[in-house]
Amino acid sequence: MAKAGKGSKIVVWALVGGLIAGLGGFGVTNFGGTVGNVGTVGDTPIQIEAYSRALRGELDALSAQMGSPVSFADAAAMGIEQRALGQVVIAATLDNEASDIGVSVGDTAVADQIFTIQAFQGSNGEFDREAYKFALDRAGLTEAEFESQLRRESARTFLQGAVTGGIQASDNYVNLLLNYIGQQRDITYIVINSTSLPATQPLPTDAQLQAFYDENIADFTLPARKGITYVELTPVMLADTVELDEGILRQAYEDNQDRYYTPERRLVERLVFPDAEAAEAAKARLDSGEATFEDLAAERGLELADIDLGDVAQDDLDGAGEGVFAAEADSVVGPLDSNFGPALFRVNAILPEQSTSYEEAKPDLRDEFAIDRARRVIEQQAEDLNDMLAAGATLEEVAAETEATLGTIEYYDGLESDIAGYEEFRRVANGLTVDDFPEIHELSDGGIFAARVDGDLEPSPIPLEDVRAEVVLAWQTAEMMNQLRTRAEALQAALDAGDMAALDEVEIQTAENVGRGQMLPNTPATLNNHIFEMEEGAIDLVEGAEKVVIVRLDGVSDPDMESEEVTQMRGFLEQQAASQTAEALFQAYLEALRSDAGVQLNQAALNAVKAQFQ
Repeated sequence: MAKAGKGSKIVVWALVGGLIAGLGGFGVTNFGGTVGNVGTVGDTPIQIEAYSRALRGELDALSAQMGSPVSFADAAAMGIEQRALGQVVIAATLDNEASDIGVSVGDTAVADQIFTIQAFQGSNGEFDREAYKFALDRAGLTEAEFESQLRRESARTFLQGAVTGGIQASDNYVNLLLNYIGQQRDITYIVINSTSLPATQPLPTDAQLQAFYDENIADFTLPARKGITYVELTPVMLADTVELDEGILRQAYEDNQDRYYTPERRLVERLVFPDAEAAEAAKARLDSGEATFEDLAAERGLELADIDLGDVAQDDLDGAGEGVFAAEADSVVGPLDSNFGPALFRVNAILPEQSTSYEEAKPDLRDEFAIDRARRVIEQQAEDLNDMLAAGATLEEVAAETEATLGTIEYYDGLESDIAGYEEFRRVANGLTVDDFPEIHELSDGGIFAARVDGDLEPSPIPLEDVRAEVVLAWQTAEMMNQLRTRAEALQAALDAGDMAALDEVEIQTAENVGRGQMLPNTPATLNNHIFEMEEGAIDLVEGAEKVVIVRLDGVSDPDMESEEVTQMRGFLEQQAASQTAEALFQAYLEALRSDAGVQLNQAALNAVKAQFQ
């Protein structure tokens, strides 16, 4: 018997916590005992309940990642069946090996782990048998079943720790990585771009254009594609046909008056005084021209920003509202009572009321409610359309008998026009084959679609006339790059020869301590990688979009291995390298175990589990 150590216990507790949560969310499916296990690894069965829980966990995780529920069909297209099956096969492989070599966990170790699980503790923090029984009841497990699973999890953790524990990264390997990451370069460079060329580029002759098209035919060739026929039904397609009750639209208008009516508002400043006498005296000085409103504010130690109320409605001003809203623009009224005492109010502008009548608002209201109603109609029709397809109806028949529209598209990965503008369509289309039957899928706007692959299309050139504008632009760009390259080569020759006078018309720039991955302004994205491949003292040309850079490598500096930054990076790299090595070693160990024991799968049982999700 072997017993897991402290580190192993932590992993086991995490696994058990996930087990309880997973079971509590899904329960144990009853397959009636007629299907059996989904497979075996050696002499160890892969339990059907374990596979169903793994599938549920993968489906829930994918839905959380996407931010909305994902159908099992869509999730299956993204590989959740393989991931779930992989999980249970790994678990059975480790269980089989633990059984073969006699690794187990004793009662005391199991009890210690159970006592520490928070879900099984009472309010006093101690183990509570009733809480233990209640949690297992909710998960659909007996104590014996749970404790047996806990033993198996502990044994698996022990085996993994025995294989991967104590792995350390090689110092030479880490030093090599540190040197690669930390090296820096000093460079001198000149950027030659399109600003140094004539503003207007010439147009190609027909012969030049045809020759350029032929030489670069790969750039004007459609990739391998799928010929896809589809039916589509979206809320926008149904919006004009759905019936809406006039009373609903009018009620929505009344319930949202703040959207359709804005009362008169005014841009106002308020200057508060300690008493009415001081306010009246200030108003008298203002009326006589002795002081401006700004002067009065400054005398009270205030900036105009301190007294600006912004745009306000009459109700916002309480008792002063009536007087302020009776005043003209660019006038000062008061003293009027305010919540802060007697005040003078300056009205800077009048914002008239804005009112949208029901008839004016009705088109927008109808569009809003029609789209929402159309979504509900489509939701109700989706199952009927799926039933039609399941019964053997073609997409053409579905389009003829329903409001769905029929379309075709030559689809390839990366196309985002027409229906391929929907991410959901692209995801389905990428995995669709000629052997797949069409079925209903949801779109992000509440619409639905079904698709069929009619055949695969080989890459084919796009006729020149269809891409003439693109070819002209590409030719002009190529000609411009030729001119830039010619000028850069002349400057490079001058730099090689030390003829600095020839460089008077260009800007020579320098950069020191350039790190790997660091981008310099107005330079090609490839410049950084290039300077880390150059020999010290070399001069090269690096081309980018509408620019060419002449660069000389002036110096190479290695990282200071004793610096705090490098020391921190060393710790991270050592941990990462050890983790990657341990993972690779464990995967090799699992592969060897599976190969020795043999894996047998029961496809009927697997299909029975998947049927529960569809």
